[in-house]
Amino acid sequence: MQELPITQSIAKQKWSYIYAYNLRTLRDILVYCSLKGEIKEEQLYDNMAKNIISPPTKQWVSSAIKRKERLRLEYIHAAEYLGLIKRKQKIITPDFEHFEVEKKVVIEANKNRVFKPSYASPDLVDAEKWALTNILFDYGRVKDYLYWFLDFKKYKNVGGLKLSDFKNEGKPIFLLGKIIAGKKGSDTIKRGADGKFWKIPESYIRLANSLFPGWFTELGLIDKVSVFPEFSKDKTLWHMFYPVKLSNDDFLNKDIGKLLEELFLKDTDKKSIWLPQLIYVVALKYGCTTTAIKRALEKLYKEDYEHYYLERTSLSLMKRHRQYEGSYVKVDGFYRSSLVLTRRSNKNG
Repeated sequence: MQELPITQSIAKQKWSYIYAYNLRTLRDILVYCSLKGEIKEEQLYDNMAKNIISPPTKQWVSSAIKRKERLRLEYIHAAEYLGLIKRKQKIITPDFEHFEVEKKVVIEANKNRVFKPSYASPDLVDAEKWALTNILFDYGRVKDYLYWFLDFKKYKNVGGLKLSDFKNEGKPIFLLGKIIAGKKGSDTIKRGADGKFWKIPESYIRLANSLFPGWFTELGLIDKVSVFPEFSKDKTLWHMFYPVKLSNDDFLNKDIGKLLEELFLKDTDKKSIWLPQLIYVVALKYGCTTTAIKRALEKLYKEDYEHYYLERTSLSLMKRHRQYEGSYVKVDGFYRSSLVLTRRSNKNG
């Protein structure tokens, strides 16, 4: 099995690996340092420990984990490495040497922020997503990862790679669901661009399994679908990550009923479709988000349940099969596991 290509010059750099999984926290460090103008390194660290800068979860790290300060240091390092802040003689200031426009967009979007322990970090707005995407794309390991979605015959290496190449030409990648003991995640990828199996370089396993999928899902650049053994071609669990090519609004403006009929009612007038499989097929076909698909299904069901009926699944069954929860649709307090799709009349065209 071939190993996925990476930029060797980057691989030799020390401290070039980033393990700051929550993108909003990195955003918050930039905004907070900008608000202060300058801040002592130990003061920033102390303020993070006091949750003045909101942690990724309820606390920065579980009290059961030794060296609980490590995670805060990872975030400060990541913010510095990505050029959001800079350190000089233990004084930290925002760094506007590169991507000044993008960083000021982020700061402007947060001009009314209040940093207190009880204030949660807000979601990214669209302007921030644009700005942070541009900044992150300058990080060499990001380009390595996004390059894996492309046709290697057409794109020989990451040199000259543009974000538009990924958005327009990117194909899904499938991450093996089974994790080898002792690994930080799956070490195998199946590429949609060539249908071949590839080995993830050891140093990229955590990045490819957790960091980059988390970042780019939040930025709306990619989305994830579980490909369960029940409908996987090789009866194996895969996680499909794919470029988002269609906005939620553009997908919802389509005739979703007609779209579903064309995909699933080719040789029949009625069919029950398991939702995890339906979501996988639609996402693969259109490159739309799972959120948009679920919203479309709920809308169809509430407006025309005669032709689009979402079947309920019992709570007891859900408790035994939690792995499907994210691929089901919750409507009116109940999980819906299948769509009974009935062909519409052609009377109105």
